[in-house]
Amino acid sequence: MRNLFTLIILLTSWVIATASPKYEMRAVWLTTNWGLDWPSAPASNSHEIAQQQKEMRAILDEVAALGFNTIFFQARTRGEVFYNSAIEPWSHIVSGKPGNSPGYDPLAFVIDECHSRGMECHAWLISIPAGSVRQSQRHGNNATSARHPEMCVKLKNEWYLDPGNPQTATYLASIAKEIATNYDIDGIHLDYIRYPGEHGRFPDDKSYATYGQGVPLKEWRMNNITHIVHTVSNTVKAIDNSIMVSTAPLGRYEIIDGLPSSDWVCTGSACQDPISWLNNGYNDFIVPMMYYSQHNYFPYLADWVDRVGNNGYMVAGLGAYRMDKREGNWSLDELKEQITATRQHGTAGQAYFRMQHLRQFPDLAHLLACNYYQYPALIPPMRHCNTSTIPPTHSIEVSRCHTGDTIRWEAVEDAIRYAVYASATDSIDTSDSSQLIHTWVTDTTVIVPASQYRSFAITAIDRYRRESLPQYHFSTQQVNHF
Repeated sequence: MRNLFTLIILLTSWVIATASPKYEMRAVWLTTNWGLDWPSAPASNSHEIAQQQKEMRAILDEVAALGFNTIFFQARTRGEVFYNSAIEPWSHIVSGKPGNSPGYDPLAFVIDECHSRGMECHAWLISIPAGSVRQSQRHGNNATSARHPEMCVKLKNEWYLDPGNPQTATYLASIAKEIATNYDIDGIHLDYIRYPGEHGRFPDDKSYATYGQGVPLKEWRMNNITHIVHTVSNTVKAIDNSIMVSTAPLGRYEIIDGLPSSDWVCTGSACQDPISWLNNGYNDFIVPMMYYSQHNYFPYLADWVDRVGNNGYMVAGLGAYRMDKREGNWSLDELKEQITATRQHGTAGQAYFRMQHLRQFPDLAHLLACNYYQYPALIPPMRHCNTSTIPPTHSIEVSRCHTGDTIRWEAVEDAIRYAVYASATDSIDTSDSSQLIHTWVTDTTVIVPASQYRSFAITAIDRYRRESLPQYHFSTQQVNHF
């Protein structure tokens, strides 16, 4: 257990924002379940498809303008999907009719649109829930509970995959495999990867009797969830080990001495062990859903950072929805202090639940765009990858005219994109995020405003998000004019 006094004294130091880090994940959950964030209406013809796509482009334009670099797109809700799948049926939310295609592939569309704006797209998958009884009835024989009754159990009018059935891990891994194989996805993000403890006792007596092998029930359940995460991760990494695998565990790992006790923590009835997932390389990062305030937030943030150490990344999940009067009526200062705290503790970034609330509260959007995310940031490089280094680019040329400065360089074999730095002086510092002007250039040419900068630097970035040493071009060097 952590020393409460050491943690509590941190509460007084959250008021001053730290400098904008160069490496930081800035993510938002984009919810498709019930169409909460998107789409506002289903699509069944070309006009409605165009309207859905227009809405999505507007959303992505907004978050890109705010300085975000990662989207968690909810590709699987509860036994339904938003992409062309041979495993699970289309969601009626996107098409208007259960099991029907909307006439295009939303996941492929969102991935392309994210990449064109310099943002990563991670497929957000609701894991254990398999749909309500009513939803399953709408899908008939195509419902997960109908196609796989052997691995589904019912609790309070909801169907769930049984984590204790070995087929569940294989099934969820097959869903991740389908996405990783067929889409240019940047990450697989597992949500609700836990037991639904808040609903009461989970009905897994039969699977425990069959597979428990004398292991205590709680330990067996934790092993089941870890096995699922491990199986999904191994499956994805065998296809492309540059695809990040992450999870969204509960916001508290275990109760800290001196703070209010609750069983609704990772190591309680949820039966999650995200620290072991990081330690064993099953996750590249975790996003604890820390939708709490004050003494339920700051001590637990410090606790997460302490536990994670150097075994992976911790991105703080922040409850933007809590600013809603019906959800907590938080002030803007509450989130401001929480964001500041994530930087003071050296986390890998922030993720906000959810997209609608970034749009609903202009003061929050303004705070991010004009303060915390004023300068762009690169996605932190993956830690669980090979240790080879990416070579730098070379032969930078700058051609100047009244319409803009054109920068050209030679391609690097292992690079998937490049970052561009610029300075108005004769020196440049690539550790300074204020001099990072482009984070996602996939070509070897870029145009910047005419005569605004005197010095430039280019770095190559590989598929593991690793950045090469910079190659410089200073104003004292030869400049071409045309």
